[in-house]
Amino acid sequence: VDGQINAILVFDFSMKGHSFIIKILKELENNYKKILIFFMVIFVFIILFSYIDFKREKEKHEALKHVEEINKTLKEQIRKAVEENRQKDQAMFQQNRLAQMGEMISMIAHQWRQPLAAIGSASATINLKARLNKLDRENAIELSTKISNYSLHLSSTIDDFRDFFKAKKEKSSVNFTSLVDSVLSIVETSIANKNIKIIKELNNNEEFEGYPNELKQVLLNLIKNSEDILLDKEVKDPYIKIKTYKKDADMILEISDNGGGIKEDIIDKVFDPYFSTKKKKDGTGLGLYMSKIIIEEHCNGKIYAFNEKDGAVFRVVLGGKDG
Repeated sequence: VDGQINAILVFDFSMKGHSFIIKILKELENNYKKILIFFMVIFVFIILFSYIDFKREKEKHEALKHVEEINKTLKEQIRKAVEENRQKDQAMFQQNRLAQMGEMISMIAHQWRQPLAAIGSASATINLKARLNKLDRENAIELSTKISNYSLHLSSTIDDFRDFFKAKKEKSSVNFTSLVDSVLSIVETSIANKNIKIIKELNNNEEFEGYPNELKQVLLNLIKNSEDILLDKEVKDPYIKIKTYKKDADMILEISDNGGGIKEDIIDKVFDPYFSTKKKKDGTGLGLYMSKIIIEEHCNGKIYAFNEKDGAVFRVVLGGKDG
């Protein structure tokens, strides 16, 4: 002011500081570029992984859909296979029943010969004595009573035969003794006429729930199987043993014979359908197979075949109350 100097302002500018600032700014710029590139790479990876995940989910969905379709197809195939097997088993069962009916009719014919002959004899005696005026009251009563008893026996046999093949699927209370007696009432005479001895060791009369007619068919199958073996092999002093007993909670039935047993190389096949060891090959090969189906699938039991000293043994095991 007024030509006078009041103050002096001095700026100290250093190029070193300027260079440092420029360096820092460049580093910041480089770091920014690196961060930008990093985030761009991350973004690209996110997009890529999202696409891969989307594609994977789509493939997974398609695979699940394909599996569902395969499952549906398999279920349908299994259903058809089960139905076909069921129909096949029913056909086999019916075939076996028809074979059994033929065998039993033959047995009944044998069993009826004696009572029919006795009826004929009594009738002829009545006729002769009446012609000779020698038919008194006592003779008439005696002979007519015999005819009546024989007639009742024949009628009872018919009832047994009819009941045997009734299509009854309801469970009921049964015991092995009554089942054995029922079957033997039809077949015992026929077997005895072939000089085959029936040995009964019935040591279990306990009741259990089961299917009586199906179990009778199993009994008949096993007895007939033993009978055929004994006749095929022409065994001396042949016998069929029927044994029942209880072990723990199991109800056990055994059918055995002295036919020499089953060869070890085929014993595992005896329950196969259409397998037969009969020399004449006149069997259906279904008896033991259907016995296995009845015992294991219908009655929740087990059936085994094994050899003992004299011959084969077929063992049926039922689970007591749930047999």
